[in-house]
Amino acid sequence: MATGHMLTNRGRLLHAQGGWADAAAGAVKVGFVKVQGAAADTQAEIDDMNTVEDLLVTAGCTECDFTNYVRTALTRSAAAEDDTNNRVNMDASDVVIASAGGATNNTILGAFYYDATTDTNDTTRLLISVDWFATGFPTNGGQYTYAITDAYRLS
Repeated sequence: MATGHMLTNRGRLLHAQGGWADAAAGAVKVGFVKVQGAAADTQAEIDDMNTVEDLLVTAGCTECDFTNYVRTALTRSAAAEDDTNNRVNMDASDVVIASAGGATNNTILGAFYYDATTDTNDTTRLLISVDWFATGFPTNGGQYTYAITDAYRLS
């Protein structure tokens, strides 16, 4: 199972066009995955995915469905220049689900970010990136925090 945060080519384009810092609040959302499809476990496979459907249908991944799960809008900060490390950091607030699971539980294996400005259905939602976790998180009705430290670093 691959791990790490992988940008799609579409995500690279959206970032280059200002889709992180310039878009309206709620424009970037995150969803969680309970099955990592075999066709989505390398950077090369993630590169050419354009939509959320590409990840969830074509690549065979399965979105979470634990109790209280909903896709969540990210609260993003503006991109910040980091001269010390010679890069640009793009950050977002942590995602907190107060009561994740309980009646229905999953093991959360990863997250996906998408552009919600075309938020009609998964065939039009532009996939920005996929973040596969090194260790799955089993839900049980307790709080789940998806900690985000510099969601993207451009160097």
